[in-house]
Amino acid sequence: MSRIIAAIVISLIAGFAAGAWLLGNTSVPATDPNTEAAADRAESSTLIEERLRRLEQVMAEEREARLVLEEQLQILIDAMERIDSTGQRALVDQRALAQERRAERRTGERAPRDFVALMRGFEERRLNTLIDGGFSEDEARRVLQKESAARYQAMQAAHDAQRRGEATDPFYAGSASQSLLRSELGDSEYERYLAAQGQPTAIQVTQVLSSSPGSQAGLQPGDQIVSYNGERVFGVSDLRALTLQGTAGEDVIIEIEREGVRMQLNLPRGPVGISGSSASIRNRGWWGGT
Repeated sequence: MSRIIAAIVISLIAGFAAGAWLLGNTSVPATDPNTEAAADRAESSTLIEERLRRLEQVMAEEREARLVLEEQLQILIDAMERIDSTGQRALVDQRALAQERRAERRTGERAPRDFVALMRGFEERRLNTLIDGGFSEDEARRVLQKESAARYQAMQAAHDAQRRGEATDPFYAGSASQSLLRSELGDSEYERYLAAQGQPTAIQVTQVLSSSPGSQAGLQPGDQIVSYNGERVFGVSDLRALTLQGTAGEDVIIEIEREGVRMQLNLPRGPVGISGSSASIRNRGWWGGT
């Protein structure tokens, strides 16, 4: 799109310049057509040919300039996209890393990283994030304490499963800790917890499979699935667990939000037939450990 816009702009500039040049240079004095017609035709023909030749030259130069400008514009667009994709915070981090490397080159040795300070700063940022999201400081500290306790409970459960020789998912502790935290906080406060961190509070449908129950019920990409059979869902794992409950094939109601409007759809219990996105475990403070 950027190339098309650049080409249009440059073509318009070239057209205006060529038109102005022709208007400014092709005017000839009025003559008597009865007495000087032949001379005028010969002179006009030579003049037009010369100016056409010069116009072709100018247009060739304009084309060359346009190609150069397009190349520079593309370089600038690529640079802007790279900045947009990483975000302002990533740009700040890159600058800090560059400064650190320059300092290392000056001193000739690598500065040790204080991971304790890094973690302390991370926890402080998370506290401020919750406060900025509408929690009081006391509420935010209480939520983070419950989050920490839930993480330990999930870690202990994974540890016990490993001792029993059971296969464990490396991400199980993270998802399990969020389930425990949700039970502790309740759905309403858990939704505030997610929203304060800029996390989705529903499942965004990204794809609806053909001939699936979701497709037959009228689900569309972009819909937000809020609840399934009256149970609040925050992530795809919540939805998957609910489809396994009850009697397979029985009618259930899902509540969705489409362009800000809440509505209900009926479909049989079982796989819905969608792909969707929801809140990220890592963005909710999950860290590995033992």
